[in-house]
Amino acid sequence: MEQYRVPNKLPSEEIHILAQRKGRLKQLSKRSEAVPRKPKPKRKFQKASAFVANHRQAVRDAKRIKRNFLKTGFRLANSEIEENRLVLVMRHRGQHIANVDVLNALRSLRLPLKQTVAFHKLTPEVHAKLKMVEPFVVWGYPNDSIIRELVYKYGTFRGLSGPGSKAVPISSNKLIEDRLGHAGIICVEDVLNEIVTLGPNFEEVRRAFRIFLVNNPVDGWKDAPKGKLRSIGGEAGFRGDEINALFKRIL
Repeated sequence: MEQYRVPNKLPSEEIHILAQRKGRLKQLSKRSEAVPRKPKPKRKFQKASAFVANHRQAVRDAKRIKRNFLKTGFRLANSEIEENRLVLVMRHRGQHIANVDVLNALRSLRLPLKQTVAFHKLTPEVHAKLKMVEPFVVWGYPNDSIIRELVYKYGTFRGLSGPGSKAVPISSNKLIEDRLGHAGIICVEDVLNEIVTLGPNFEEVRRAFRIFLVNNPVDGWKDAPKGKLRSIGGEAGFRGDEINALFKRIL
């Protein structure tokens, strides 16, 4: 307490010893406080029966893929299918995919979510992937009017800042020229022509677009199971030119 001793001559400033002590104690208490931890995200409870059902679904898909590939090879057994043509593929079912191979094939086809649509050139590689995911997609040959309406209504460009960035609506030809002008594409008509004719810059145009997310058909799906193949009365699989009638009800 030597430092707090009052000298013979009173100081010119008033010293508040208790206030200083409270200030030091407050600073010490702040230093000793534990840093609050971030709360861990709550995990949704799942029953054991859900894991069993997912495993059985994955095993069924694996057996289906193996059986189909052993039966007809890497292509679908349909004489109406012509490779090197433009096809429109839509994932119409499968909110959760248990089989990893099927899930990876859907992602590589740019169909990561239900109700997503993508354009593809039907190469042997794409044909094999469509065979793997056949119960989960409908696909066929789109006409010019369906392509035009899909691009005008649902076409958006990817964001430039990263995969999770916000999509950019196609609001003017200036945006198209800024994005694809280096490939000689400066307007919407050039984009449509590149898609319809499968031009040399088709892959670049396809990558510039974000995935198309559409609605269900106006009158709904048929009473037949959506995972049942079209050839035996269901909704899934190859439709050929009949895909245009379906998309008229969607768009």
